[in-house]
Amino acid sequence: MEDSLQFQIARKMQDLNESLQTYPTKEVMFMLFKNLQLDKNRTTGFKLTKLGFQLLKREYDTYKFPVAEGLHNKLLLKLHSHMQWPYALERKHLYLFSEDDAMWLKLVGDDVEKFTNSLD
Repeated sequence: MEDSLQFQIARKMQDLNESLQTYPTKEVMFMLFKNLQLDKNRTTGFKLTKLGFQLLKREYDTYKFPVAEGLHNKLLLKLHSHMQWPYALERKHLYLFSEDDAMWLKLVGDDVEKFTNSLD
């Protein structure tokens, strides 16, 4: 768990935000990542909570893309199983924190559905 990106991000957010320092890092991970799943050997889930999104966008570059209504459920399943960097999904926008993912999304004409289909 301590080798996971989620853990490292949680530690960094604790270092930068005094109010998070009173919580164990594992709890902070759940505060930041909405779909976090912990296993003995693996940590998955990079969808940010509202708090996680607010904190991370202050520290990292974000890339904003429009999302057509009605795509959220299909997107969530694909993003959860394939994303390796944090992301936030709001009603009308997908926010990526990976420049590489943003570049690939730009290459498919900002089409979030095509991007997620290409993740397989």
